[in-house]
Amino acid sequence: TGTETTELRIDMPLILSDESKTRVSDHLKEIGCCKFCVLRFLGERYYKTYHEPTLAEDLNEPADQDLSEEPAVKRPKLGSTNPPKDEQNHVVTEENGEAETGDAKSAGRPQENGQNTTCIACYSLLEPKHLKESLRQMVNGVKKSQCVFDSFKFLLSVPVALELRHHAMLLHLKSKFGELYSEVSESDLLSVKEVWKNLVGSPFSKHFSATFDTSSSFQVSITLPSPSAEAECAFLLEAYPGSFPNRKQRKSQCREVFTRHAVSDALRRMPDGDFTRLYPCPPSRPEPLLLETEVTCVHMPVYLAGRYCKYSRLLSQTPWILNDKRIMETSVQELITEAVIRHIPNSRIVFSSSGREDVDVRMLGKGRPFILEIFEPKRAIFTKSEMESIEKEINEATKDIKVNDLQVISKSDTQVLKDGEESKRKRYTALCCASRPLTAEDSATVSKVKDLVLKQKTPIRVLHRSHVPPRLANFSYVKEFVHGDFGRTTPSLGDYLNAEVDIVELDVEEIDLDWPPPRK
Repeated sequence: TGTETTELRIDMPLILSDESKTRVSDHLKEIGCCKFCVLRFLGERYYKTYHEPTLAEDLNEPADQDLSEEPAVKRPKLGSTNPPKDEQNHVVTEENGEAETGDAKSAGRPQENGQNTTCIACYSLLEPKHLKESLRQMVNGVKKSQCVFDSFKFLLSVPVALELRHHAMLLHLKSKFGELYSEVSESDLLSVKEVWKNLVGSPFSKHFSATFDTSSSFQVSITLPSPSAEAECAFLLEAYPGSFPNRKQRKSQCREVFTRHAVSDALRRMPDGDFTRLYPCPPSRPEPLLLETEVTCVHMPVYLAGRYCKYSRLLSQTPWILNDKRIMETSVQELITEAVIRHIPNSRIVFSSSGREDVDVRMLGKGRPFILEIFEPKRAIFTKSEMESIEKEINEATKDIKVNDLQVISKSDTQVLKDGEESKRKRYTALCCASRPLTAEDSATVSKVKDLVLKQKTPIRVLHRSHVPPRLANFSYVKEFVHGDFGRTTPSLGDYLNAEVDIVELDVEEIDLDWPPPRK
């Protein structure tokens, strides 16, 4: 599945004899550690050791139940309307079939004979009950998203207070079994996050027939239930306020004070003696957590590239809206993206191109390169035939534009378009009129002009959009080069012809940027 490995680290600083393992294991159980935390603090680093075969049970159950409560009742079979219960309104637990009171059920927390059995090291997040409910909510969340994927990666958020408990547990073990743990550091022991990902990742992978891949474009974000970070970490803030830069903020700024980085920095600065004086080692039994897991899933942006030709002189490149009023009925961008949305459901599309042409300018030749950045698509893998289908739909819907070579590209490929802005060349055809008849001598004069450097101020017609300093020819406005823009562009075609010249029609014939490549 990609979630398991048998080679984690070459050096194994914690190697215990069978006798020592038994001694440490018995103590860890006695002070309140769950079975997987016992393995963690015994130094077990092989993921295959961490296995819970019951996690994949009942994953196909309906997702419409209240996720804020622990689903402790045995789920009814199809056709049943009520969960099994006795005359005292007790329910039957999944784990042992024993009756459990309604109070214990609603708590959704580790209970044994009415006693709090929450793990002191992981808040019981590694207990089967928590794991199964988290996995169930993850599966339901992914199904509701309607995302299609064949690989995935996890982004897991765990309680920041786990840092304290991990630190406190190791200090306790060093004190209790000094000869065994004297050289062990916190990073030598697997974290709750690592073990959780392995335990949940395998059944999640099998359920969706998808592989775990850290480079996958499909990300499942999970936020596990957390105790109050302030209640557990306040003594660190008091001792080392400098480690918590977000402590001083305006009320309107809802930045987290007890971040993982801040807590880790304070723990690093605090001497062990001070820590053991201010925080119990081993940690005290925490209050149980509700079985609530926040799940969101999303594909990373998908990038499409292609070229478009524009044949209309009444079509803007992007939506033209002025003072909340639409000036043009549609645009090149909308004609393209409307078809894409029908084939690729998403939350937003960003259109970019290699330059832009005015509303009344045609884009001919092979077309202008463009990119579509598609956010939160429902899927991320597309075939050549699908690209051809989208392209065909665009081209059959209008005669104003034509799209060529539509294809999927990588994010790194988008840099080609940005880099091309600095060096690309364009070829234009312009129909002009002059204040006097032009001669062959005039044509010869213009033909002799080579390596022309223009000094051009922002054209009057676009002054309302921006103000920029004079710029060079690579970024010149062609229309203003023809008529001079009242002296704001020098030299102009009118200067060379010693006449007043204006432009009637303009076409972009070619953009010298050989990208994207022809679709294969």
